Amino acid sequence: MKIFKFCKFFILKYKKLFICYIFLNILAGIFNIATPLFTGKIIDNLTYTKSKELLIIYCTLFATVSLANMLTGFLSSFIYVKLQTQSGYALNKHVIDHLQNISILHYKNTDTVYLNQRINNDSNVIIIFCIETIVNIVVNITIFIFTVILLININYKIAIILAVLAIMYIIIYSVFKKSLYEKSFEVKEAQSNFFSKLNEQLFNIRFIKTHSVKYVFAKRLDKTFNTLIRKLVSSQKLTYIYTSCDSLIGLFAQLIIFLVGGIAIINGQMTIGFYVIMANYFKMIINSLKYFFSLGKTYQDNLVSYNRIIDILTIPLQNYGKYQIDNIKSIEIEDLTFSYNDKEIYNSYSIKFEKGKIYNLIGHNGVGKSTLTDLMLGLYLDDYEGEIRYNNIDIKKIDMHNLRLKNIAVTEQEPILIPDTLINNITMEKDYNINLVNKYINILGLDKYVLSLEDGLNTVINEKSNNISGGEKQKISILRQFIKDSDVMILDEPTSALDAKSRERLRNHLCKIKENKIIIVISHDSFMNDICDEIIDLNKKDNTTLDIELQYY
Repeated sequence: MKIFKFCKFFILKYKKLFICYIFLNILAGIFNIATPLFTGKIIDNLTYTKSKELLIIYCTLFATVSLANMLTGFLSSFIYVKLQTQSGYALNKHVIDHLQNISILHYKNTDTVYLNQRINNDSNVIIIFCIETIVNIVVNITIFIFTVILLININYKIAIILAVLAIMYIIIYSVFKKSLYEKSFEVKEAQSNFFSKLNEQLFNIRFIKTHSVKYVFAKRLDKTFNTLIRKLVSSQKLTYIYTSCDSLIGLFAQLIIFLVGGIAIINGQMTIGFYVIMANYFKMIINSLKYFFSLGKTYQDNLVSYNRIIDILTIPLQNYGKYQIDNIKSIEIEDLTFSYNDKEIYNSYSIKFEKGKIYNLIGHNGVGKSTLTDLMLGLYLDDYEGEIRYNNIDIKKIDMHNLRLKNIAVTEQEPILIPDTLINNITMEKDYNINLVNKYINILGLDKYVLSLEDGLNTVINEKSNNISGGEKQKISILRQFIKDSDVMILDEPTSALDAKSRERLRNHLCKIKENKIIIVISHDSFMNDICDEIIDLNKKDNTTLDIELQYY
């Protein structure tokens, strides 16, 4: 089945754990088969033989098997936790890695909270299903074969009854198969939407309080909750009908064992101990049959999670080239055409950036300033027409992942800091020269701030980065660029949160290092104009390069 084929790679990464887990469960199944046998022998000894020696032997065997079963269960549960957690993480990471290699256009209208919940939940669901199902199939086959052989030797009529029950289970599953899948899918989608809206209440708490729109968000949450309730109730009704049919078959089987076994005891054809053995084995066989035929419903439930994971993994990857560039001398855009949400951002647009110059991209909000740099970064590799070239080589032939890693540095308009130490935020855990770090700290005027911290550069930025000011966040983001020392530097509104002195220092440093770099600044701040070699006005895409002396705001 396709779920098992898909999950095999992630589970078999931990093959030794998996084999050990299967072995321990088979051992537990054998212990379970032995338990009714000793129970029956004890009952017959008490009823007929009445031997103290045999009683002690059977009780000792029963206790030994029971204790061994308990120990096996403990070891099995310990191994299962490691196996399931590690396999689930491996699948989760695989899906996230895939998402990190697709066009960012796929994220424009995506609820990332919903997506994250979906990935985490569905990954673990299908891994758990595969591990437990493979083990349960092996164990139930083992129990079924042993108990059927033993039961046939006790009473052949039972074998005929089992065949009839198996046919009944097949019919019931066939009737409910499609409906069970559909209901399960609806419930999972409703749960994901509900958790997304639940997170929305806290994620937007500042906005809710600022605008007093608590009722709007509460209404959105209520709507998704009511949908979830309807889907759960509908699914539960169908599941109850299905399990009721299953229970009726189980009841019918129990009545048969009472009748067949009871008549055999009355006629002197069976001892009470053998009746207990037969009843337990019959129950084991019925449970094995029920497992195999309920497996169909469980499979349909998990097929929903599998299909949702596959939906993500079938999103096309960006096709990075293999060409490696060691030094960027120029970036050229020719006849670029790009649209987003049916809105044309660029139409046959051309521009060239060269080493040794500082460029300033200007224009009103929404004109495409950040979009242009995103296109240059290769974030929309398959979504534009025209050509983007580095050193006269088409971007689609270049290993852009490697180029961004080594040769391009970006400072975002809203700096991103991770919940980690200051030094790790600056260096991204790469090797660094502390003297160089301190040099740039001084240039950007961060020295007093770092000295004021009890743990200095080892101070931890919290999850929301609210233990650091906007200006300091911006300086750290710029400092990250300087430490990377890339051929291309892109700074999006780098002075928006800086004080006058820090802006002056930044300006001076950019002038000093520009000779071996392409520096692109996106800024509404005219303070940067006099150090720029070219100002590119994206409001005038047909005549973008302006003479600096004529530029004004």
